[in-house]
Amino acid sequence: MSERLYRLLFLGSAFVIAAVMIGISRDYGITWDEWMDSNYGSLVLRYFLSFGADRSYLEFWHGYLYSGMFYMITHSLYGLAYGNVPTFVLEGLRQVKNLLPFYTFSHGVNAAFGAAAVIFTGWFAREMAGWRAGWLALIFAAAAPRFFGNSMNNPKDIPLAAAYIFTLTHMLRFFKQLPAPRWGTAAMIATGIAFAIGARPGGMILIPYLVLFSGIFYLDAWRRPEPRMPWTRWALTVVLIVLGGFFGGLLFWPYGQINPAVNPFLAMKELSRFSHWQGVVLFEGELLDPKAIPLWYIPKWIAISTPFFIHAGWAVFFLTATAIARRIDWKILLLAVFAALFPIAYVIAQRSVVMDSWRHLLFVYPPMAAVAAVAWNHLLETAARPRLNRLLWLLLALHVAEPLGWMARNHPHEYTYFNAATGGIRGAFGKYETDYWGNSLRAGAEWLAHYHRKKYGGRPALVRADGSVMGSYPYLEKSLGNLYKPYLYPLNFVSAEPYHFIKYAPLFVREVVEKEPWHYALGLSREWSPADLKNAWPPPGTIHEIKADGVTLCAVIENPAAQAR
Repeated sequence: MSERLYRLLFLGSAFVIAAVMIGISRDYGITWDEWMDSNYGSLVLRYFLSFGADRSYLEFWHGYLYSGMFYMITHSLYGLAYGNVPTFVLEGLRQVKNLLPFYTFSHGVNAAFGAAAVIFTGWFAREMAGWRAGWLALIFAAAAPRFFGNSMNNPKDIPLAAAYIFTLTHMLRFFKQLPAPRWGTAAMIATGIAFAIGARPGGMILIPYLVLFSGIFYLDAWRRPEPRMPWTRWALTVVLIVLGGFFGGLLFWPYGQINPAVNPFLAMKELSRFSHWQGVVLFEGELLDPKAIPLWYIPKWIAISTPFFIHAGWAVFFLTATAIARRIDWKILLLAVFAALFPIAYVIAQRSVVMDSWRHLLFVYPPMAAVAAVAWNHLLETAARPRLNRLLWLLLALHVAEPLGWMARNHPHEYTYFNAATGGIRGAFGKYETDYWGNSLRAGAEWLAHYHRKKYGGRPALVRADGSVMGSYPYLEKSLGNLYKPYLYPLNFVSAEPYHFIKYAPLFVREVVEKEPWHYALGLSREWSPADLKNAWPPPGTIHEIKADGVTLCAVIENPAAQAR
């Protein structure tokens, strides 16, 4: 096909992917971070609405270390629909009736960021190698189950990924426009950096990228006879972009505004060691302190949870890098590879605390997918024989069909995907985390509400649920109303203390069933030891299981002792 036809294919695919992602976003559960971050976001908006007088955001656990960009946008948009932004910010999340509508809307916004990340992944590859490479990268980004699943309810890592690839795309355009880059492109880079910092402080990493590659492109231009921008103008342009991006990012971040020269960097340092979280991670069949994870934690997670078309693409890239560099400027290739690999190397070198698979580094997936797409595109371009070309397309189609089929079978639990390197999720269970965020609690709660109504009618239901209570509370309250009581939570906790969190004893402990009076439990396997997962999961009393490819993500348990009381 011609480039013109691939352009049409790209645009049509982009529209369909965005529509599907936003459309199905309403199917996903509420994660721990969503409940925490949305409450923090309301406090950040209170700060701005009070012109800096309300600083209650500083008292909210570790929230001050982050900007409030995503939930400032979401609260503001939803508040407009609600009828009054200040009123919603002050009271909205303290009213049960608003919980499900707000998080449904929030998931739509999250999916829009995810769709933007997918589209700009394709656009980045298109800037590198044309429309076919761009279309392939678009498909590679959308057909990655973990990236796709996180796009629905991950309010920090997915916006960062979108801002990261958006900024890289405009950096690439900026460098290609030399010696006369457009101010509009420069403004887009600054905007992307601002949104990246607004998503996570780590978004500041884009600033040294810009400085480093501006130097590389400018110095390389000295070897060429064509006109160059005067270095003073070039340096001034880069400085203006950096200042615009950095201070633009602080627009969403009160803590950063207090002392811009110090606080953003203190936040980055604190988040790299993340002493606020004291949990454990399951890795290679062992429960580990996140401060003591092995150096290969992130590379191993990426290796076992990305589709094989990424593995194959990178293998081809390294084998044919010299040939690809004859077609594409080596500096452009270096930018893409650096953006994909440097953050991983940096996290390893810093021994940063990470958990929940590699979600903190999901932002490297878009450039990773773009490089893989460029490599596949090179293979297709150089396959002179029609039969070989058709064979390559068939091989690529099979590579893409595997994760897409898995996504269709296991919706809405896409983010628990493992590739065949571990034997899929069945082979990974007991060795690696599966539903670490409790996305399956929603399906468990909805099934439980129907079961209880049908079996017990108007009897109360005292429910003990692992993870954040908001993973199950809105769904049980919607279906059971006043019959539903969350175990150990005060009746008015939503209005009185929204971010109220109780961590229960694990369900494999015998006394949990013998002594606690709950009627039902919604159990997750997070932080269970491999031995307990093998011998006691799902727990005794399980009446229903939410599964992905046969692996139980959430167990719905009825307490025989409590029901008999």
